[in-house]
Amino acid sequence: MLPQWLWSVALHHGEAADPDLLEWIKDRLDHVFNLGPWTAVTILALIIMLIPISIVVYYLLQQRRHPTFVASLPADETHEDQTKDHDI
Repeated sequence: MLPQWLWSVALHHGEAADPDLLEWIKDRLDHVFNLGPWTAVTILALIIMLIPISIVVYYLLQQRRHPTFVASLPADETHEDQTKDHDI
């Protein structure tokens, strides 16, 4: 006899989600917001584009606020190291 959890795997359908549930959710959202299909596509595309844009803007703002964070050595130590190499 097979274990109970193995039967649940065998009875699972190949869809990523329940199609009836997805259709019900889509109908509810269409009823509440009354949006056309292209409006929903446009809103989702804007959200998808805003994620990487906001990451880049945040990075640039941090670089502007803390520009010396990139340098690991103070300027005096760097200059001394370069002059020692040239004397040899």
